[in-house]
Amino acid sequence: MTSTVELAQTLPHVMDFTRIRCLEAFFALVRKGLSNVAEYNENHADFPLSDGQVAAYMTKWLVFCALWGIGGSMNLQTRTEFGEELRNMSNVDMPSAAAPLLDHEVRVDDQAWHLWKKRVPTVQIEPSKVVDATTVINTVDTCRHQEVLCSWLSEHRPFLLCGPPGSGKTMTLMATLKMLTDMEMIFINFSSSTLPDLILKTFDHYCEYKKTP
Repeated sequence: MTSTVELAQTLPHVMDFTRIRCLEAFFALVRKGLSNVAEYNENHADFPLSDGQVAAYMTKWLVFCALWGIGGSMNLQTRTEFGEELRNMSNVDMPSAAAPLLDHEVRVDDQAWHLWKKRVPTVQIEPSKVVDATTVINTVDTCRHQEVLCSWLSEHRPFLLCGPPGSGKTMTLMATLKMLTDMEMIFINFSSSTLPDLILKTFDHYCEYKKTP
C-alpha cells in the first residue's frame, strides 16, 4: 500500500494530491467490496461464498480499489499507466495484458476479471430521443464510472467530478443516480450571494432533518 501511494504521489493529478483523500476513497471502495460479498451471500444463502472465494475476490478488488481510489484524480492516460504499474507491482492474479487493467472489472459471482465492454448493452435509440439531453448511451466509460460512483454513494462519501464543460459530468451523475432508487437528486446553484438559508430550505423541502445540540 505504501509503495502504491508513493507511486501515485509522483504522478500528475487534476487536483492537489493528498494522502488522506486518496486513502479515504480507497477504503470506501474496500467497504463496498465487503458489502458486495455480504449481499451476494444473503441472496445465495444455500450456496454462499467460501473463505477461499472471498479471498480470491477481495484480493482482486483491492487492486481495483487502488486503481480508482488512489488513482481516482488522475486523467485517463495517467490512470491507464498507473494501472499497468499496479499490474507489475502486485502478485495478485491479473487479467490478460492484451487490454489495460483499467478496462477490467472484478465480479463477485465468479471472482474473476472481466472486460468492461462486455457489460455495455446494445440498445436501439428511438428517433425522438436522439436530441434529448437526458438520454444516456452506455459506453465503457459510463459503466466503470457508474460502478465507482455507486460505491462511493453507497458509503455516503462526498466526491467531486472534475472536467471541462461538456465532458459528461452531469450526465454521468444523473445516469448513476437513476440506478439508485433510494436516492433523489436536487440541484443547488451557488454564487457569491448564496446564503446558508438556501441550503437549509432545500433540506427542509426534500429531507427530514432534526436540530440537535
